[in-house]
Amino acid sequence: MPSGVAIDLRMVGPTPHGIARYGRAIWDGLPEDPRIRYVGLVAEASPLTPQRSGDRLVRCRAPFLSPLEQVEVPLILRREGVELLHATSFAVPAAWRGPLVLSLHDVNHLALPGWSGPGRTPYYHRVVAPAAARAARVLTGSAFSAREIERWLGLPATKVRVTPYAVDGSFAPSPVKELERIRARWRLPARFALYLGSDRPHKNAALAFELARRLAPRLPVVVAGGGLESHPSSPTQLLGKVDDADLPPLYSAASLFLFPSVYEGFGLPPLEAAACGTPVLVARGSSLDEIWQGVSPPLPPDQPGRWVATIEELLAAPERLQE
Repeated sequence: MPSGVAIDLRMVGPTPHGIARYGRAIWDGLPEDPRIRYVGLVAEASPLTPQRSGDRLVRCRAPFLSPLEQVEVPLILRREGVELLHATSFAVPAAWRGPLVLSLHDVNHLALPGWSGPGRTPYYHRVVAPAAARAARVLTGSAFSAREIERWLGLPATKVRVTPYAVDGSFAPSPVKELERIRARWRLPARFALYLGSDRPHKNAALAFELARRLAPRLPVVVAGGGLESHPSSPTQLLGKVDDADLPPLYSAASLFLFPSVYEGFGLPPLEAAACGTPVLVARGSSLDEIWQGVSPPLPPDQPGRWVATIEELLAAPERLQE
Protein backbone atom coordinates (compact mmCIF):
# COMPACT_ATOMS: atom_id res chain seq x y z
CA MET A 1 0.00 0.00 0.00
CA PRO A 2 1.33 3.51 -0.85
CA SER A 3 2.77 5.54 2.01
CA GLY A 4 0.48 8.26 3.38
CA VAL A 5 1.95 11.76 3.27
CA ALA A 6 -0.17 14.55 4.79
CA ILE A 7 0.15 18.21 3.79
CA ASP A 8 -1.41 20.79 6.12
CA LEU A 9 -3.35 23.16 3.86
CA ARG A 10 -5.90 24.49 6.35
CA MET A 11 -4.77 28.10 5.86
CA VAL A 12 -5.68 28.07 2.15
CA GLY A 13 -8.94 29.98 1.73
CA PRO A 14 -10.71 32.04 -0.90
CA THR A 15 -8.29 34.99 -0.40
CA PRO A 16 -4.92 33.41 0.39
CA HIS A 17 -2.03 35.24 2.06
CA GLY A 18 1.67 34.41 1.74
CA ILE A 19 1.71 31.18 3.77
CA ALA A 20 -1.44 30.02 2.01
CA ARG A 21 0.14 30.65 -1.39
CA TYR A 22 3.09 28.55 -0.32
CA GLY A 23 0.87 25.67 0.80
CA ARG A 24 -1.23 25.77 -2.34
CA ALA A 25 1.82 25.82 -4.61
CA ILE A 26 3.21 22.76 -2.85
CA TRP A 27 -0.10 20.89 -3.21
CA ASP A 28 -0.41 21.76 -6.89
CA GLY A 29 3.21 20.88 -7.63
CA LEU A 30 3.71 17.56 -5.85
CA PRO A 31 4.71 14.80 -8.29
CA GLU A 32 2.58 11.80 -9.14
CA ASP A 33 4.22 8.80 -7.45
CA PRO A 34 2.60 5.35 -7.14
CA ARG A 35 4.45 4.83 -3.85
CA ILE A 36 2.75 7.84 -2.22
CA ARG A 37 -0.83 8.82 -1.50
CA TYR A 38 -1.23 12.46 -0.56
CA VAL A 39 -3.67 13.53 2.13
CA GLY A 40 -4.48 17.25 2.11
CA LEU A 41 -5.78 18.65 5.41
CA VAL A 42 -8.10 21.48 4.38
CA ALA A 43 -10.53 23.95 5.92
CA GLU A 44 -14.29 23.72 5.42
CA ALA A 45 -14.29 26.47 2.76
CA SER A 46 -11.14 25.32 0.97
CA PRO A 47 -10.95 25.92 -2.81
CA LEU A 48 -8.44 23.08 -3.28
CA THR A 49 -9.15 20.00 -5.40
CA PRO A 50 -7.31 16.67 -5.88
CA GLN A 51 -4.40 17.03 -8.29
CA ARG A 52 -3.17 13.43 -8.63
CA SER A 53 -4.82 10.04 -8.75
CA GLY A 54 -5.26 8.82 -5.19
CA ASP A 55 -5.28 12.28 -3.63
CA ARG A 56 -7.56 12.65 -0.65
CA LEU A 57 -8.77 15.93 0.85
CA VAL A 58 -9.90 15.75 4.48
CA ARG A 59 -11.87 18.70 5.82
CA CYS A 60 -11.00 19.84 9.34
CA ARG A 61 -13.58 21.49 11.56
CA ALA A 62 -11.11 23.03 14.00
CA PRO A 63 -10.10 26.57 12.95
CA PHE A 64 -6.48 27.18 12.02
CA LEU A 65 -4.37 27.77 15.17
CA SER A 66 -7.26 27.04 17.52
CA PRO A 67 -6.71 24.79 20.58
CA LEU A 68 -9.12 22.27 19.04
CA GLU A 69 -6.68 21.54 16.22
CA GLN A 70 -4.37 19.94 18.78
CA VAL A 71 -7.01 17.23 19.23
CA GLU A 72 -8.55 16.94 15.78
CA VAL A 73 -5.47 16.90 13.55
CA PRO A 74 -3.66 14.00 15.31
CA LEU A 75 -6.89 11.97 15.23
CA ILE A 76 -7.23 12.55 11.48
CA LEU A 77 -3.61 11.63 10.85
CA ARG A 78 -4.01 8.34 12.69
CA ARG A 79 -7.35 7.57 11.04
CA GLU A 80 -5.89 8.19 7.56
CA GLY A 81 -2.82 6.06 8.21
CA VAL A 82 -0.44 8.96 7.63
CA GLU A 83 3.26 8.17 7.92
CA LEU A 84 4.72 11.64 7.28
CA LEU A 85 3.33 15.12 7.98
CA HIS A 86 4.46 18.30 6.26
CA ALA A 87 3.35 21.20 8.47
CA THR A 88 3.46 24.10 6.02
CA SER A 89 3.32 26.76 8.76
CA PHE A 90 3.87 27.11 12.50
CA ALA A 91 0.55 25.33 13.27
CA VAL A 92 1.91 22.01 14.51
CA PRO A 93 0.01 19.21 16.32
CA ALA A 94 2.03 18.67 19.49
CA ALA A 95 0.71 15.12 19.89
CA TRP A 96 2.02 14.00 16.49
CA ARG A 97 5.13 11.89 17.03
CA GLY A 98 5.52 10.52 13.51
CA PRO A 99 8.01 11.79 10.92
CA LEU A 100 7.67 15.55 10.43
CA VAL A 101 8.83 18.15 7.93
CA LEU A 102 8.20 21.69 9.20
CA SER A 103 8.11 24.88 7.12
CA LEU A 104 8.87 27.98 9.16
CA HIS A 105 8.76 31.15 7.09
CA ASP A 106 10.10 33.37 9.86
CA VAL A 107 10.29 33.63 13.64
CA ASN A 108 8.92 37.15 14.04
CA HIS A 109 6.83 36.03 17.04
CA LEU A 110 10.10 35.43 18.88
CA ALA A 111 12.28 38.13 17.35
CA LEU A 112 9.56 40.79 17.76
CA PRO A 113 7.60 39.55 20.79
CA GLY A 114 5.94 42.86 21.58
CA TRP A 115 4.50 43.01 18.04
CA SER A 116 2.87 39.58 18.02
CA GLY A 117 -0.70 38.65 18.81
CA PRO A 118 -1.48 37.51 22.37
CA GLY A 119 -0.18 34.05 23.14
CA ARG A 120 1.97 33.66 20.03
CA THR A 121 5.34 33.86 21.78
CA PRO A 122 4.46 31.24 24.44
CA TYR A 123 2.97 29.05 21.67
CA TYR A 124 6.30 29.13 19.83
CA HIS A 125 8.19 28.14 22.96
CA ARG A 126 5.81 25.36 24.02
CA VAL A 127 4.70 23.91 20.68
CA VAL A 128 6.81 25.09 17.74
CA ALA A 129 10.26 24.80 19.33
CA PRO A 130 9.79 21.14 20.45
CA ALA A 131 8.30 20.28 17.04
CA ALA A 132 11.25 21.86 15.23
CA ALA A 133 13.66 19.94 17.47
CA ARG A 134 12.12 16.57 16.55
CA ALA A 135 11.46 17.40 12.86
CA ALA A 136 13.49 15.58 10.24
CA ARG A 137 13.93 18.86 8.39
CA VAL A 138 12.93 22.50 8.81
CA LEU A 139 12.40 24.41 5.56
CA THR A 140 12.54 28.18 5.13
CA GLY A 141 12.78 30.69 2.30
CA SER A 142 16.00 32.64 2.93
CA ALA A 143 19.43 32.38 4.51
CA PHE A 144 18.42 35.20 6.88
CA SER A 145 15.40 33.25 8.07
CA ALA A 146 17.52 30.10 8.46
CA ARG A 147 19.94 31.97 10.73
CA GLU A 148 17.04 33.39 12.76
CA ILE A 149 15.48 29.93 13.18
CA GLU A 150 18.79 28.43 14.27
CA ARG A 151 19.32 31.31 16.71
CA TRP A 152 15.87 31.51 18.30
CA LEU A 153 15.04 27.80 18.31
CA GLY A 154 18.53 26.51 19.01
CA LEU A 155 18.62 24.23 15.96
CA PRO A 156 21.76 22.96 14.26
CA ALA A 157 22.38 24.38 10.78
CA THR A 158 22.29 20.85 9.36
CA LYS A 159 18.57 20.58 10.19
CA VAL A 160 17.48 23.81 8.46
CA ARG A 161 17.30 23.92 4.67
CA VAL A 162 16.79 27.05 2.56
CA THR A 163 14.21 26.50 -0.17
CA PRO A 164 13.71 29.90 -1.86
CA TYR A 165 10.18 30.83 -2.86
CA ALA A 166 8.85 31.87 -6.25
CA VAL A 167 5.74 33.46 -7.70
CA ASP A 168 2.89 31.82 -9.56
CA GLY A 169 2.89 32.15 -13.36
CA SER A 170 -0.22 34.31 -13.21
CA PHE A 171 1.95 37.20 -12.04
CA ALA A 172 3.01 38.86 -15.29
CA PRO A 173 2.40 42.22 -17.00
CA SER A 174 -1.36 42.48 -17.57
CA PRO A 175 -2.95 43.14 -20.97
CA VAL A 176 -4.49 46.54 -21.68
CA LYS A 177 -8.07 45.36 -21.12
CA GLU A 178 -7.22 44.09 -17.63
CA LEU A 179 -5.48 47.36 -16.79
CA GLU A 180 -8.51 49.32 -17.97
CA ARG A 181 -10.80 47.09 -15.88
CA ILE A 182 -8.81 47.50 -12.69
CA ARG A 183 -8.40 51.26 -13.16
CA ALA A 184 -12.13 51.68 -13.72
CA ARG A 185 -13.06 49.47 -10.76
CA TRP A 186 -11.14 51.56 -8.23
CA ARG A 187 -10.84 54.82 -10.18
CA LEU A 188 -7.08 54.62 -9.94
CA PRO A 189 -4.95 57.63 -10.90
CA ALA A 190 -2.79 57.53 -14.01
CA ARG A 191 0.35 57.22 -11.87
CA PHE A 192 0.53 55.92 -8.33
CA ALA A 193 2.72 54.09 -5.84
CA LEU A 194 1.22 50.92 -4.35
CA TYR A 195 1.54 49.49 -0.84
CA LEU A 196 0.12 46.01 -0.26
CA GLY A 197 0.30 44.55 3.23
CA SER A 198 -1.48 44.34 6.55
CA ASP A 199 -1.79 46.29 9.78
CA ARG A 200 0.73 44.09 11.60
CA PRO A 201 3.42 46.38 13.05
CA HIS A 202 6.41 44.78 11.33
CA LYS A 203 4.81 45.43 7.91
CA ASN A 204 5.37 49.14 8.62
CA ALA A 205 2.24 50.44 6.89
CA ALA A 206 2.71 53.69 8.82
CA LEU A 207 5.57 54.59 6.48
CA ALA A 208 3.28 54.15 3.44
CA PHE A 209 0.76 56.55 4.97
CA GLU A 210 3.52 59.03 5.75
CA LEU A 211 4.78 58.80 2.16
CA ALA A 212 1.24 59.46 0.94
CA ARG A 213 1.23 62.69 2.94
CA ARG A 214 4.66 63.81 1.73
CA LEU A 215 4.29 62.82 -1.93
CA ALA A 216 0.80 64.21 -2.50
CA PRO A 217 -0.20 65.32 -5.05
CA ARG A 218 2.90 64.51 -7.15
CA LEU A 219 2.53 60.77 -6.76
CA PRO A 220 -0.61 59.38 -5.08
CA VAL A 221 -0.11 56.36 -2.83
CA VAL A 222 -2.70 53.55 -3.01
CA VAL A 223 -2.86 51.27 0.04
CA ALA A 224 -4.28 47.74 -0.19
CA GLY A 225 -4.58 45.04 2.46
CA GLY A 226 -6.65 43.88 5.38
CA GLY A 227 -7.00 45.84 8.60
CA LEU A 228 -5.94 49.19 7.15
CA GLU A 229 -9.37 50.61 6.36
CA SER A 230 -9.68 52.30 9.77
CA HIS A 231 -6.31 54.05 9.58
CA PRO A 232 -6.39 57.76 10.50
CA SER A 233 -7.21 60.00 7.58
CA SER A 234 -4.40 60.41 5.09
CA PRO A 235 -4.26 61.60 1.47
CA THR A 236 -4.34 58.08 0.13
CA GLN A 237 -6.79 55.67 -1.47
CA LEU A 238 -7.66 52.57 0.60
CA LEU A 239 -8.67 49.43 -1.27
CA GLY A 240 -8.98 46.89 1.57
CA LYS A 241 -8.38 43.23 0.76
CA VAL A 242 -7.72 42.42 -2.90
CA ASP A 243 -8.85 39.20 -4.57
CA ASP A 244 -6.18 37.04 -6.18
CA ALA A 245 -7.53 37.65 -9.69
CA ASP A 246 -7.11 41.41 -9.24
CA LEU A 247 -3.54 41.34 -7.94
CA PRO A 248 -1.62 41.04 -11.26
CA PRO A 249 -3.42 43.97 -12.94
CA LEU A 250 -3.19 46.06 -9.75
CA TYR A 251 0.57 45.46 -9.57
CA SER A 252 0.88 46.12 -13.31
CA ALA A 253 -1.03 49.40 -13.11
CA ALA A 254 1.23 50.81 -10.37
CA SER A 255 4.18 53.05 -11.24
CA LEU A 256 6.09 51.87 -8.17
CA PHE A 257 5.65 49.23 -5.47
CA LEU A 258 6.60 50.06 -1.87
CA PHE A 259 7.62 47.38 0.62
CA PRO A 260 8.83 49.05 3.85
CA SER A 261 8.61 45.97 6.10
CA VAL A 262 11.10 45.90 8.98
CA TYR A 263 11.17 42.11 9.32
CA GLU A 264 10.60 39.51 6.57
CA GLY A 265 11.52 35.87 6.25
CA PHE A 266 11.17 36.26 2.49
CA GLY A 267 8.47 38.69 1.29
CA LEU A 268 6.42 37.56 -1.72
CA PRO A 269 4.57 40.80 -2.64
CA PRO A 270 7.58 42.70 -4.05
CA LEU A 271 8.54 39.64 -6.10
CA GLU A 272 4.97 39.44 -7.42
CA ALA A 273 5.08 43.14 -8.32
CA ALA A 274 8.42 42.76 -10.10
CA ALA A 275 7.07 39.78 -12.06
CA CYS A 276 4.31 42.13 -13.26
CA GLY A 277 6.92 44.59 -14.53
CA THR A 278 6.59 47.12 -11.71
CA PRO A 279 9.66 48.79 -10.14
CA VAL A 280 10.12 47.93 -6.46
CA LEU A 281 11.54 49.76 -3.46
CA VAL A 282 12.20 47.68 -0.34
CA ALA A 283 13.31 48.43 3.20
CA ARG A 284 16.82 47.65 4.38
CA GLY A 285 17.27 44.68 6.72
CA SER A 286 16.12 41.08 7.29
CA SER A 287 15.82 38.87 4.20
CA LEU A 288 15.18 41.79 1.84
CA ASP A 289 18.89 42.70 1.71
CA GLU A 290 19.66 39.18 0.55
CA ILE A 291 16.86 38.79 -1.98
CA TRP A 292 17.03 42.27 -3.54
CA GLN A 293 20.80 42.75 -3.49
CA GLY A 294 21.87 44.62 -6.61
CA VAL A 295 18.27 45.02 -7.83
CA SER A 296 16.48 47.54 -5.64
CA PRO A 297 18.23 50.22 -3.54
CA PRO A 298 17.53 49.27 0.11
CA LEU A 299 16.09 52.12 2.17
CA PRO A 300 15.92 52.62 5.96
CA PRO A 301 12.46 51.55 7.19
CA ASP A 302 12.37 54.42 9.71
CA GLN A 303 13.45 57.31 7.47
CA PRO A 304 10.57 58.45 5.22
CA GLY A 305 12.69 61.36 4.01
CA ARG A 306 15.10 58.95 2.32
CA TRP A 307 12.17 57.21 0.61
CA VAL A 308 10.75 60.51 -0.63
CA ALA A 309 14.14 61.64 -1.97
CA THR A 310 14.72 58.32 -3.75
CA ILE A 311 11.22 58.29 -5.25
CA GLU A 312 11.56 61.87 -6.49
CA GLU A 313 14.95 61.05 -8.05
CA LEU A 314 13.43 58.07 -9.85
CA LEU A 315 10.44 60.06 -11.07
CA ALA A 316 12.81 62.67 -12.47
CA ALA A 317 14.83 60.00 -14.31
CA PRO A 318 12.42 57.54 -16.00
CA GLU A 319 15.33 55.55 -17.41
CA ARG A 320 16.49 54.75 -13.86
CA LEU A 321 12.98 53.76 -12.88
CA GLN A 322 12.80 51.45 -15.89
CA GLU A 323 16.21 49.98 -15.03
